[in-house]
Amino acid sequence: MRNKLTPALFSITCLFVLSSCGHIFTKSEGYAESSFAKINGADVNAAFHPNGGSGGFAFSAMIYMAGSAKLEGPFLWRIQAKGVEGEHETLTVHRVKVVTEKTKRSEWFPANYLNKAQNFTPYKKTPGVTYAYFQMPGELKVIPKDDGEISVLVDLSIKSKNKTERKALSFKLSPSTTKEKEFIFIPTEIIESFSKDPREWELDDL
Repeated sequence: MRNKLTPALFSITCLFVLSSCGHIFTKSEGYAESSFAKINGADVNAAFHPNGGSGGFAFSAMIYMAGSAKLEGPFLWRIQAKGVEGEHETLTVHRVKVVTEKTKRSEWFPANYLNKAQNFTPYKKTPGVTYAYFQMPGELKVIPKDDGEISVLVDLSIKSKNKTERKALSFKLSPSTTKEKEFIFIPTEIIESFSKDPREWELDDL
């Protein structure tokens, strides 16, 4: 599936293509990843990705570029697992419920979108480790400062070559603000983009 950039970074990235290198300064307001739980030998947790925000940029002589972006909700969200190559086969999410701390929202995710097995996929940069993700269709509209902490209740199963284990888990995600500075050298980024990283978020078809 083809990936695309968030709106906040799209214009910045287009101008980076015209230059050779630069920095992107990003402030992200969202939720920190939950802690991991162990199921059938695989590490499983929940994660959110901001899908909104705004961006700005500056450049000099089309050689160096500096960009900035503020990322915020609504959020993409997923259940993710890290397994062992040759051992773990699929991740399947059966039921999901989201509960917010401050606003007391309690909502089950529609069952007709669930129960789809996701394969564990290897990645050459992490030999011996495989990844499986179930990204929820659409976006979750929550506001960290208003909704506060989020609890994600998940009923899921992990299939390995020897058995399948199913378990109900509860993940807690706390509001967080992060700031990052990333250096980008365009020719290297273009070359590396041909190698699909299974850990990437699916940002299209929303």
